[in-house]
Amino acid sequence: MWIAVGIAAGMGFIVLFLAVRYRMMKNCIRQAGLDLAEIMDNPGENRILLAASPCREAEQLLRQVNRYIDYHQRQRIAWQQQERQLQEQIENISHDLRTPLTSILGYLELVDDGKLSREDQEALAVVERKSRYLQGLIRDFYDLSRLERTDRPLKLEAVDITRLIRETVLSCYPEFEERHLAVELDLPETAVLLKGNREALERILHNMIQNALRYARSYFRVCVCPAEYAAPQEDEPGEMSKASGDMAGKNRICLDFCNDAAHLTQADIPCLFERFYTADQARPGGSTGLGLTISKLLAETMEGAASARLTEQRELHLLFEFWSA
Repeated sequence: MWIAVGIAAGMGFIVLFLAVRYRMMKNCIRQAGLDLAEIMDNPGENRILLAASPCREAEQLLRQVNRYIDYHQRQRIAWQQQERQLQEQIENISHDLRTPLTSILGYLELVDDGKLSREDQEALAVVERKSRYLQGLIRDFYDLSRLERTDRPLKLEAVDITRLIRETVLSCYPEFEERHLAVELDLPETAVLLKGNREALERILHNMIQNALRYARSYFRVCVCPAEYAAPQEDEPGEMSKASGDMAGKNRICLDFCNDAAHLTQADIPCLFERFYTADQARPGGSTGLGLTISKLLAETMEGAASARLTEQRELHLLFEFWSA
């Protein structure tokens, strides 16, 4: 009898021990999972995983995981340093190229083409056009390097975006006529104030206009509306809500730049804002793709966001959201 009691007590002790051990390991793994998620969300804190309770096997596993985390931390820091150095080099090179190129353009303007032959005038026009194009590329590289460095914030203020759109589009109207593009402005009659930087917003507008002039087939439309009404619905991919009324009470304002884009596919959309995206169908004509990249960075610097969508009717919508002022 006492032997049976002893065996039962021993078995009970073993079961209790295994249950406690199982619970400790389960808690340790669950806590390690939570800590790992925090480390992944905040890689800059340089944390490591620690066992929540004494467990040799779990400690051995976490030790190997910590080695893996440390490796990736060092890789991340090295990549950030290389990226920062590359940005500084691009900024310095762009700055160095701007001065002699400005002098070249200045001398080209001083040339009296009235004394040149027709062939020489055409050659001079080609040189000036290519120089202007190179000047634009250098400006884009310089701006990109500056925007990707987060230590240069923009001064934000209330900007009447409807007025700015009208002025910018009007200044480019001869180019739209030359390309035979129909222009439509779907803007509220009252002023719409958003939180932004006027020069940065002008740059975004010019980039969107140049993008339309380069890729649109027949029309270009600009819509200003509350952010929740900006996106085409999936069941009605071609419908856009019209901007109307006073939007001063809305929290988010969306600028929707729309044009027909038969050259694009859904596979191109996630890549449109990537720097140097040069897919042949998405960016014909020698474009570097920096215009959309710079626009997105400018929007994010102004606490905004940028996205792109392509409807079933092959209508491209470039959407920029900002806070209402």
